[in-house]
Amino acid sequence: MQDWTMNKLTKLSIKKFRNVAPTTLEFRPGLNVLLGKNAAGKTTLLRLLSTVVGTPDKALRDDLLDVSYRVSGTSLDFEHTITRTRVDELVLPTEPGRPMRAEFSNLQQTDSFVFEKDGLVVAKAKVLPNKVTFERAGQQSSVELRFMLRSPFASFFLALLSTKQDSATHELMEEINSSRIGSAGRMDESLDRLDALIDLEVTREGSSKSSTWNIENVPRSMYEMLSDSMPEGTSATFSLEFLERAARVLGYESASARFDVERLSPEPSQQIVRLSNLRFFFKRPGEEVSHDLLSYGQKRLLSFFAHADASQDMIVADELVNGLHHEWISACLNEIGDRQAFLTSQNPLLLDFLRFDSAEEVRRTFILCERASGKPGPQLIWRNPTEEEAESFFSAYQTGIQRVSDILLTKGLW
Repeated sequence: MQDWTMNKLTKLSIKKFRNVAPTTLEFRPGLNVLLGKNAAGKTTLLRLLSTVVGTPDKALRDDLLDVSYRVSGTSLDFEHTITRTRVDELVLPTEPGRPMRAEFSNLQQTDSFVFEKDGLVVAKAKVLPNKVTFERAGQQSSVELRFMLRSPFASFFLALLSTKQDSATHELMEEINSSRIGSAGRMDESLDRLDALIDLEVTREGSSKSSTWNIENVPRSMYEMLSDSMPEGTSATFSLEFLERAARVLGYESASARFDVERLSPEPSQQIVRLSNLRFFFKRPGEEVSHDLLSYGQKRLLSFFAHADASQDMIVADELVNGLHHEWISACLNEIGDRQAFLTSQNPLLLDFLRFDSAEEVRRTFILCERASGKPGPQLIWRNPTEEEAESFFSAYQTGIQRVSDILLTKGLW
């Protein structure tokens, strides 16, 4: 299990996003739970959290934004501000001979960074679609971009390397990269995550050992399974760490992942292999079942374990306990371990697993999502509990008489 030095999201500030009232949310390093009625924006907030830390949600692709978040990282702390504005004419980098993509919207994004180490600013950067300006060691630089990179971090790294390639530059890049939050984005409230995983295909070139995946956010165990040479034959079976853990929770002794193997290159020296038609098999004495014979709840648990394996620092899950047996909720929380998590749940069972050491921890754990009506129209209000609400909750919690879900209901927080 990972340790406390993982990267943590500490704060999210929203100035402009849909009909959300401007707000600043604070989070704790462990479990964070979004509370609220239907249509209060809980899923939307999960989508936004996934997007800002680097796993863009398609549902937010065309949204105007003015948000910032703060990360406490293993090597550096940083604040990242993202603004998306609508423009009449996009400013885009162009590379000679490269056709422009037709799917660009008329939104233009600007990313601003401030990186700190031991409380001191070590670098600042502003990333535009066609240019990066930055400051470090008291010197300012500006670099034109010839082509668009997918990540603003990658654009900044490219700009750094184009100005100076020394040990200090590489050290700064490594520190920034190690402080970025690793997340597989939002796991849906049903089985979309598992369905996407089942459709996984990977092509591997044996000579270079490079692999091309057809999906993003692949579980870490699956990357590791390709570290060895490909077995001979038309199928390949692998043991995956997350799959073994899920199997034990589901009452099986073992589990394996099985792929069909296609050898695409007629040249034995090239060894281009494609793995597809993924199936999971679960075994116990006298029985072997494939994943498609599992119940809905069993598939949900399998989906979560795969999702968690793809999420290095931060786990985002919508209605985590949907379809899960009570004992499996505890297993899912154990799987999260010391990682930060953002969860929604209409089921009180998840809430009753939460533990608190202080009123301040209570305040940072819960994000209250409300829907208000006004003259401009409906507005979403996202907030932490007030200090008074957190103190009142914690006092009731300390008595040990009521369950967490009952206290939240009694205090009008859920």
